[in-house]
Amino acid sequence: MAYQVQQEKQQEFAQDMLENSELVTSQVIAVLAEADALGGGGCEEENLNVLRKLVHKNSEIYDMGYINGIQVSCTANWGTFTPIEIEAKEVSAFKGYRFYSDASNLFELDDKYNITILNNVFTVSLATPYTRKVRQMPDFEFDVTSSRNNHVFIAYSPPNLDGEQFGIDLDTNICSQKYSYCVNTHNPNAGLFFYSGKVILGVTVICGLFCWLLTYSFCAFLQRRNAMEVRFRQALRQQTLYMEYQPIVSVADNQIIAVESLVRWEDKVFGKVSPELFIGIAEKLALYPRLAYFTAQRAIIEMTPVLKQLPYFSVSINIGTFEIQDTRFLPFLKHLVDEQGILPEQLKIEITERIAVPLKELADFSEQARAMGFMVVLDDFGTGVSNLVWLTEIDFDYIKVDRVFVNALNYDLKKDMVSPVMELVTSLQKEVVFEGVETEREYQMIQKHCPTAFIQGWYFYKSMPFYELNKLLNRYG
Repeated sequence: MAYQVQQEKQQEFAQDMLENSELVTSQVIAVLAEADALGGGGCEEENLNVLRKLVHKNSEIYDMGYINGIQVSCTANWGTFTPIEIEAKEVSAFKGYRFYSDASNLFELDDKYNITILNNVFTVSLATPYTRKVRQMPDFEFDVTSSRNNHVFIAYSPPNLDGEQFGIDLDTNICSQKYSYCVNTHNPNAGLFFYSGKVILGVTVICGLFCWLLTYSFCAFLQRRNAMEVRFRQALRQQTLYMEYQPIVSVADNQIIAVESLVRWEDKVFGKVSPELFIGIAEKLALYPRLAYFTAQRAIIEMTPVLKQLPYFSVSINIGTFEIQDTRFLPFLKHLVDEQGILPEQLKIEITERIAVPLKELADFSEQARAMGFMVVLDDFGTGVSNLVWLTEIDFDYIKVDRVFVNALNYDLKKDMVSPVMELVTSLQKEVVFEGVETEREYQMIQKHCPTAFIQGWYFYKSMPFYELNKLLNRYG
C-alpha cells in the first residue's frame, strides 16, 4: 500500500513538472523568436527595452540578452557590462538551439539556472521552476532530460538520499507530446522505509497489535473448538444429551398422532448448541455411530409408555448414511422394540435426500425395514430431483413434504406451482406429512387440498422435552 501511494505521488509530481517545463519551453521559444526577429543583436538601449518588455510579459523568463559565442555582454535586467563567459554543467545543441544547464556565474542567485541560445539571443530560466510552487522539494530524485541526446535540463537529488537495506526502487517516466524531453523520478527507498522512523515505528506497533489480535482470536477459536469437542465427547459418554419431540397433527381433527424425535445438547459453557454443529463434531471425531445408537435407543425407551398406552401413536427417528450401511442397525432396532414390548409399526424411520448412498442400497434398506414391520418415511420431499426417482424405486409408507413447498403456499404466484405437487403426493395413496407449517394460510390451504394429511410445524407445536409432551398428551386425553 505504501508503494502504491508513493508511486501515485511520484507520477503526480512528474505530471506537474512536465506541465511546468512545457510552459517554460513555450515561452522560451516565443521570446527567442521575437527577439531574433529584431536583427542586429546589439546591446543598444532600444533593443534592451524590447527585451525588458518580453521578460515582463513572460512569467517563466527570468532574464534575456545578447551573446557573442559564449560571452554575455548585456541583459534586460542588468544592462550592459563587461563580457562574461558562460560556465555551465551541461552543454548541448538541438535544431539551432544551444542549451546550457546549471549555469552559475552570470548572476548571484541561490538557484541554478538554464540558458537557451538562438543565434545571438539568449534567455535565462530558473533550473527548477517547481521550487516556486512548493516550500519543500520532494524526497526523491527527479530530472528533465532530452529524449534525443540525453541532455539534462533539470536535475535534483535530495540531500542524504541513501538507499535503505530493505528499500524498493521506484521509477516513473513521462514524456512530453510537444517537445523532445521527459520527466523521470527515482526513489530508492520506496515502500515502508520511505517514511520516517516514527512512522515506521507506529506502523510496526499497529501491525504487531493486529497480528497479536488475529493470533489470539485464532487460538481462542481453536481452544473453543477443541473445548467444545472435548465437552461433546464427555456429554456423549455421560449421556447428558437429551431428546425433544415435535408433535405431528392430523388435519382432520387436529389430534396429535405421532412425534419426530430430535437430539439436543445444552452445555454449561456453550449453552444450546445447534444439532448441525455437534453432529458435525461427532462425524469429525468418529463418534457418529455412538450418537446414532444413543439417539435411537433414548427416543424409543422414553416414548415406550406413550406407545404402549396409545397403539395408534408412533415416533420417528432420523437416519443417515451410516445407519443405512451398518448391517447391525436394523436388527438393533428390532431387538429394542421387541424388548420394550411395542409394535414395530409404531417406529418410523425417516430417510432424507441428504443420504449419499446408491439408490439400490436405499431400496434394499427400505425393503428390509418394512419386512421387520417398521414404517419408512421419505423425508424432505421436493428438495431435489432424486426424490422423484425414489417415488418409483423405493418402498415407503409416508411422504414428508419439505417446508420450502409449504412456505410457498403464502404467495399466490408460488401457490399455483405448488398445487400440482400436492396433487401428486396425494395421488400416490401414501400418508402425507407437511413440514414447517407456521401460518394460518398454510394450514387452510393444506386442509382444503389434502384433508387427510398430517401437519408438523410451529403453527401447532414446537419441539419439546418428553415431560412437556407427556403433560400435553395427558391434557388432551
